[in-house]
Amino acid sequence: MFLGRFLARRLQFFGTKEDGTALLAVLGVMGVASIIGITTTSMSLHAVGITTSTRAGVQAEAAAEAGVDFAAAKLATSICQTTYTSSTAPIFTVSVAYSSLTISPGVVDNSWINGCPASTSAGRLKLISKGTATSLGVAGNSSQNVRTVEAIYSYTPSPPSYSIIPSGGALYSSAQVDPTINNMTINQAGTVRPSVQFLSGSVTCTSGTTITGDFFLGSGALTATSGCTINGDLWANAAISVTSGEVTGNVHSSFAGSGYSVTLATSSIIDGNIYSAGSVSIAGQVGGNIVAGPSATSSMFTNRSSVGGSVVTSGAVTAPGGVIHGTLTTNQTGIVTPIIPVVPNWVDYAYSPNDWINSTGVPYAVLTMATCSTTDLSAGVTAVHNSLVPIILDTRACGPITDFRGLNFLLTSDAVIIANGFNLASNNIQSTDSFSKRLWIIVPDAVVDGVPTCGTGSTATIGHGVVVGPLVASLIYSPCAISNSGDVWRGQMYSSSIATSSSFTLNYLPIGLPTVNLSTGTFLPPTGSGVLGARISIRDLAGG
Repeated sequence: MFLGRFLARRLQFFGTKEDGTALLAVLGVMGVASIIGITTTSMSLHAVGITTSTRAGVQAEAAAEAGVDFAAAKLATSICQTTYTSSTAPIFTVSVAYSSLTISPGVVDNSWINGCPASTSAGRLKLISKGTATSLGVAGNSSQNVRTVEAIYSYTPSPPSYSIIPSGGALYSSAQVDPTINNMTINQAGTVRPSVQFLSGSVTCTSGTTITGDFFLGSGALTATSGCTINGDLWANAAISVTSGEVTGNVHSSFAGSGYSVTLATSSIIDGNIYSAGSVSIAGQVGGNIVAGPSATSSMFTNRSSVGGSVVTSGAVTAPGGVIHGTLTTNQTGIVTPIIPVVPNWVDYAYSPNDWINSTGVPYAVLTMATCSTTDLSAGVTAVHNSLVPIILDTRACGPITDFRGLNFLLTSDAVIIANGFNLASNNIQSTDSFSKRLWIIVPDAVVDGVPTCGTGSTATIGHGVVVGPLVASLIYSPCAISNSGDVWRGQMYSSSIATSSSFTLNYLPIGLPTVNLSTGTFLPPTGSGVLGARISIRDLAGG
């Protein structure tokens, strides 16, 4: 507007004869004004760029330092990780390196190794933290968007050891093939209550079977017949039928399909309660209460049934009979489906001798068989007998099956047997003194896919006459199905499937495996990752 009024006055003053001169003057004024405007805009953009770049640099520096503090705090309280990251403000990525050398200030240090300390001699630990600004610089000013800070700490390593958690049940089967449980006895040999865990597969528990502890079925059904006693709770996602057995604890079924979720025949006894997602058919005795729902439609109680407590069902009772000592409530709303504990998935344990380290940080001794004649194998077992330190006997060179039949194991220390498969019979497994010993017999599963993988031609056989003595606890881990008969085992068995139709006794003691929690089906981090000490130095690194 100002320029327009100026031009109008100039035209009036000069008149038409001086139009050219006036135009030149106007153009000159416009050029000067344009230069001033461009200069002002450039200066403003430059100032904004410097301001945002400075702000970005402050934010990135703060983020990098926050990354150092975060990683240091984690290292002081938990297992080392190779990197630590944050994707929200403050944004950082921290990488870890370690060194076994002591370097004087000012000396070029090329001794750093990326990753968490893998050596017990590591004396320093370095954190390189890259911080990123949350508000980036504008107008091409991006040099301060990322800042890098290096911090070096003293480090005191601890022996890399793995806690062997006494975990897992008495029997674990990933996919139970043998459908019959006959003349099997499971006893509690320690302070932990035994359990039988079948991830899949239906079974019939029959005569002469006594299970001290709980029974968990992941997807299969259970039928208990004459002579089957479960001294604990029974849990199943499928239907449960007790025709003439006894459960001294509670019965839980989440089955909500057609038919009855829980069926009790005339001579069956449930001492505890019944929790059923669907309808029930009761002709036997129930010591406690019955809760059936929310999918129960029509339950039945025969004239010979007896319920010590009350009955609550989401449906009707079509044939009321027998004796219900408590109250009977039908068509009840709000009943919740019983929640069945999850049977853990199969854990693939591939085996590494580095997993086996005793409580003082000393690795187990390792004896690897090169040849496997009867004489060689006997000598290897004798070496296990005489070892004063925990020892691993690796017999995988013996082929798909290592034949231990007739060989006795007299343990002076804990021992581990590694084999592609094994055959036991007439074996006496004892401790040489009055102190308890542990024996692991492991068929490794090197295929990490969450299902058991048995090698070609491999088997896991426990024949007659195998006795694990009162001062030994032994765990069998095998992706090959375990065939057993007439043995007395003390410890636990973890397998793809376990033969249960032939009589055997298992006295349960939890042992577990290194790096694994068999109760949850998860792997464990190593203990003894070291102690982070005082910070030696901290500095900015060039180049972001």
